[in-house]
Order: sequence, then C-alpha cells, then structure tokens
Amino acid sequence: MDGADPRGTALVTPTAPPGGTTPTTPLALATGLVLLYLVWGSTYLGNRIALETLPPLASTSARFLAAGAVLFAVVAVRRGAAGLRLPRHEWAAVAVTGTLMVGAGSALLAIGQQHVPSGLTSLLVAGMPVWVLLIRFGTGQRPAPLAVAGVLGGLAGLVLLLVAPTERWHLAGMLTIVASTLVWAAGSMLAQRLAMPADHLVGTGWQMVAGGTGVAIAGLCTGEWAELRLAAVSGRSWLAWTYLMVVCTVLGFSVYTWLLRRAPLQLAATYAYVNPVVAVLLGMAVLDERLTGRQLLAGVVVLSAVALVVARERPRRWAGLPPATPAPP
Repeated sequence: MDGADPRGTALVTPTAPPGGTTPTTPLALATGLVLLYLVWGSTYLGNRIALETLPPLASTSARFLAAGAVLFAVVAVRRGAAGLRLPRHEWAAVAVTGTLMVGAGSALLAIGQQHVPSGLTSLLVAGMPVWVLLIRFGTGQRPAPLAVAGVLGGLAGLVLLLVAPTERWHLAGMLTIVASTLVWAAGSMLAQRLAMPADHLVGTGWQMVAGGTGVAIAGLCTGEWAELRLAAVSGRSWLAWTYLMVVCTVLGFSVYTWLLRRAPLQLAATYAYVNPVVAVLLGMAVLDERLTGRQLLAGVVVLSAVALVVARERPRRWAGLPPATPAPP
C-alpha cells in the first residue's frame, strides 16, 4: 500500500504517538482508499473460489506465511537482513495485532465463507465499523455525531439485508463472519495504540508471520493439514489462492496498515462499506450470484453512510491530522 521507510536499517519509534496519525496528502490518502476498495472488494470472490478445493485454515495460514516471506524478501533486498529486526518493546504489539487481524479475523472469515456467497459475505463485513464505534465507546471516547450517524446507517443497511433471509443462507456461517469483523476491529484499534515498527512493511510482515503461524497451528489441531491432498486442488483454486496472496494480502494488507498510520480509523474503515459493491458485482460476473432488490437498497444505504463518515473527516487538517479518534465536537 505504500513505499517502505527510507531511513535505513535502524528502526525507531514512529514520529507520531501510538494513537496518532502521520501527516500525508489528500491525493495519497485517496489513492490508498481506492486501492483498498478495489483490492479487498475482490477478496471475497478469490476466497470463495480458493475454498472450492482448499481447506480454510490451511489455505489462510499458507497464504499469510507466503505473503510475509515476500515482504521480508523485499525489505532484505532494500535494507539487508538487519532491517527485519525489531526492538523488544515492539514484539508484543506485532504478535497481538497479527494474531487478531491476520490470524483470527481472516481464519474466521474463510471458515464462514465456505457456506456464504461472496456478495453476502462482503455485506456482513460492512458491519465492522459498528464494532469500532462500540469499542470506542467502551474506552470512554465520544465519536462525532456524523460518525455515529454513518455507522448506524451502515448497520441499518445490514439489517435491511437480513430481515428476510432465504433458506440458502447458512446462519452459523454468517455469525462466524460477523465474529471475524469483531476481532478485526479490535486488532485495528490496538494497531493504532501500541508501539508498532516504524517501517510498516516490516511490521506487516511480522504480523503475517504471527497470524499465519497461529492459524497453521489451529489447522494442525483440527487435522486439516493431515487431510490436505494437493493433487485434489484445482487449478482454479490455485490461481485464486495466488491472487489472494500477492494482490489481496501483500498489496491490500500493506495499504491498510499504511492507512492506519495516516488516516483516522473511522475513515480507513470505510472500505467495509464500499467493498460490498465491488464484491457483489464480481460475484454476479464470475459466479453468477444474483443481486436482489433488497441487496441493491442495502448497498445504497451503506454507501450513504460512507458519505457521512467521509464528510466528517474531510474538513480536518490534512497536513497534520490529529489523533486517530475524532475529537469531540
């Protein structure tokens, strides 16, 4: 999602405090958001195809471990192996956020998506900012009224989608996906408050290794690795897995962690509202998933909610953004 830190091999604490953001330009922020919208909007389709013949935990762990290796190789070529070292005080932050976002969040999403269409999955993930708002309330912070209205609008769109479920919808799978958004929101909040590596590529790589290792261990405990038969995996699933690893994981997760350092979390989280549009359109084009009138109306509602959130964040000072959580009005 962005270039690596050019300051050499010595890692230092970010110039902004753990709970703050790093100055950047409106164009850079807009580019990062658009990339996130498009790349992660296609993740649901990629997951759905990969899981046709790949087990969820094995597929997820292998994807993140491979992506972490790619990021490490990039850093090593540019800065040498010493650039991968972390100060002792940053290990806990990397382990916790990697386990929550990369590990639990992505694994639960993959498990749930075995039973839920890609378009519906993306709409369920749109509820993630609701958890962000609740966590902020729980930590004693008071979000701005427009931010609250935007999140509630997104929730209303989600409710509108779920008021008349069909027999094809798998309730356990849907609840598993909702659980994935909860742990992802918690990990995102912590990522802005803990001492993360100054080079976001290094931090992202170690998060992927931490999360991927945790999911790999879970796969061993459930017997997935023992049951995996590589010869039975289709070329279509391998192609989707490769796309997920290179584009959605290496590029997408790097952009997201870059945005967490440079934009308020409520703005970065708007990807959860826009991704459904991309996911539903791709599902229709590739998997012949149909867009119902209720889904269309829900999409209009959640996109309107995005407009409220962005309207609240845009007037802020782009050259020196205040802390990640909007100040009280």
